[in-house]
Amino acid sequence: MTIEQRLEQVERQNQRIQRTNKRLTVGLTMMAVAMCAVVTMAAKDDKISTFDTVMARRVLVLNEAGKLVVGLGENDAGDGLVTTMSAKGKQLVKLSSTANGDGTVTTYQPNGKMVVELTATEEGYGSVNTYQPNGKELVELGSTVGPHGMVTTYQPNGKKLVALSASPDGGLVYVYNKTGEFIAEMSADEYGNGVVGAWDRKGKGRTLEPGP
Repeated sequence: MTIEQRLEQVERQNQRIQRTNKRLTVGLTMMAVAMCAVVTMAAKDDKISTFDTVMARRVLVLNEAGKLVVGLGENDAGDGLVTTMSAKGKQLVKLSSTANGDGTVTTYQPNGKMVVELTATEEGYGSVNTYQPNGKELVELGSTVGPHGMVTTYQPNGKKLVALSASPDGGLVYVYNKTGEFIAEMSADEYGNGVVGAWDRKGKGRTLEPGP
């Protein structure tokens, strides 16, 4: 092969290299442009994305004013905790767990006081408590040690009004006056007969039982 032929071969190789470099340059340029377009569109749009799985230790949601309105995390026991807040920063709803690991839901008034609490007793029985605007208890649904169902209603001053419960012999109703003093009872005796008792504020009164 002559020198001229070698030079022509080198020239052709240089031309092929230049064409290859040109194609690579064009390809990289187009890729960069496409990536910039995607970023620009994401910045201008609503930034909505879809994921199969999202893992995080804590999630905080802010409203348009930058106020915290929803929080997802864990409580001191390591159980799940969901809290919603009002725009004024007051707690609205809390979903978490009791010390025994039972689920609990609590709702709040705009003043931060509880409205309703759904939880469980230490024995694991369901319990519902409702509250007045002043934060005092209004109605309690739970269980006795028996366990039997129990309902207690309260006056605006927080004192008991009526208690429906159970004794070892059957149903039991207690009635209280406006100052919270026990004044009447309806129950069953050991033979299954009805018993009614009424007392004055000092505890004096009588009990009526069936019989001749």
